[in-house]
Amino acid sequence: MSGKPDWTELIRKIEALLRLKTFPVGLKLLTDGEELKQNKWARRPAHKTTLCQLITMVRTYDWTVGATAEDFPRGMCATVIGLADPPEEVLDGTFRSLVWCRDKEEGRKCEAAIPRIPNGRYRAVLLAPQVYNPFEPDMVLIYGNAAQMMLIINALQFNDYERMQFFCVGESSCSDAIAQCHLTGKPALTIPCFGERRFGHVQDDELYIALPPAYVEKVERNLEELYSRGVQYPIPYHGTACDPLPGMPPGYHELVKGRPITGLGVPPRRVSRW
Repeated sequence: MSGKPDWTELIRKIEALLRLKTFPVGLKLLTDGEELKQNKWARRPAHKTTLCQLITMVRTYDWTVGATAEDFPRGMCATVIGLADPPEEVLDGTFRSLVWCRDKEEGRKCEAAIPRIPNGRYRAVLLAPQVYNPFEPDMVLIYGNAAQMMLIINALQFNDYERMQFFCVGESSCSDAIAQCHLTGKPALTIPCFGERRFGHVQDDELYIALPPAYVEKVERNLEELYSRGVQYPIPYHGTACDPLPGMPPGYHELVKGRPITGLGVPPRRVSRW
């Protein structure tokens, strides 16, 4: 990504192209806790909170929020985003064996599989609707349904194609998205976990993806290109009992009929929302 993007324009275009219901969330890990205290917009928790609760405040309340390790329950969210070390009763499987695993041995396997940002560098986390250009984020979190996530993946693959791989450790979607994205520098899609649904109010149809900043620009650019070729959200239905060919671009007709494909098959159309 060349230079700093215009986050307001970038996010507004993604919101329009995908018809997102909630704000994309900018997440920034702070090496100096004073930076959080000096942010006049950042609301701090008045009681213990979870990371997924903070994310939902941002994406639905339109708030800027921040937290330090002390704001999270011991041994939980802060250990995933690099604000604290996991205590021994987490690492040895005891914590997971309380609910999520049959015994401590299974719990230990689970904890060993969970990606975590190493503790020691960061002191706080700051989250805000990225559309207001509040800061240069470490990543942007986008929530949407399966069709919207599919189109984001299509946009990521439009150039520099790679087969994408995502992970699920079960009860820790913040590690599958946020920690995974931070550690690899690549997009990370996840299925929101039980805790994120219970405390973060994530809806039954929602998934979410963490995107490094450069990939956000790529998504917006390629969503526009896909839109110009007829790939859009909401995806228009053609009909399950119909001949599918009339619903396909002309170039597909040539392929099916065994004729040479002469072009894209879809006349480019201008994205005129902006």
